[in-house]
Amino acid sequence: MSEPNRPTRGIQQGPRSIQVVESVRAATLAELSRTGFANLTIDAVAKAAGVSRPTIYRRWPSKAALLQSVVEPLLERYDADPDTGTVTGDLLALMVLIRDNAARPEGRAMITAATTGAAELRELVRAANARTLAPFHRALERAVHRGEVTAESDLPTIAYVIFQAVVMWEPAHDTAPSEADLTRILRTVLPPPNTIERQPVP
Repeated sequence: MSEPNRPTRGIQQGPRSIQVVESVRAATLAELSRTGFANLTIDAVAKAAGVSRPTIYRRWPSKAALLQSVVEPLLERYDADPDTGTVTGDLLALMVLIRDNAARPEGRAMITAATTGAAELRELVRAANARTLAPFHRALERAVHRGEVTAESDLPTIAYVIFQAVVMWEPAHDTAPSEADLTRILRTVLPPPNTIERQPVP
């Protein structure tokens, strides 16, 4: 996430601070499950977490900031790249990660909130999508260096199509994708190994 969305400068750190963060995250997730993002209130989160409203506002000045605090541990999982040695292995590991994150309560909360179309969530959704796509881009770049995918391939589009295929699978099929489903997606979207765009003979 971008720095402006992390209002932690000047905030006391230490065991008490960590306890407050975890309490607020748990309270936010519980309130999101109970009321949804549209009806989420700072007052309700503060009461459920056992902290004051000023404590909330010092670190989380908006409902979007509270939601970000809930999903941040999931997004951190995209910062470390799988490196299986093959593009198929790397991409499949990332697809499984998206599927598994989406099944967690935090992931469900994010997906449900994002579907409300709330204007205050646009930047959070944009940043979360970019962070999730970043390891796909890195995996495909490694694949180019290994010669598994040609540099002429449209790498950003490949990454985006794979990402959307995983995200939209459950809404379209009423069930999460199996590993076999994810493998079929890869076989459909990923260019054949060493595919070279041949120029027409003059």
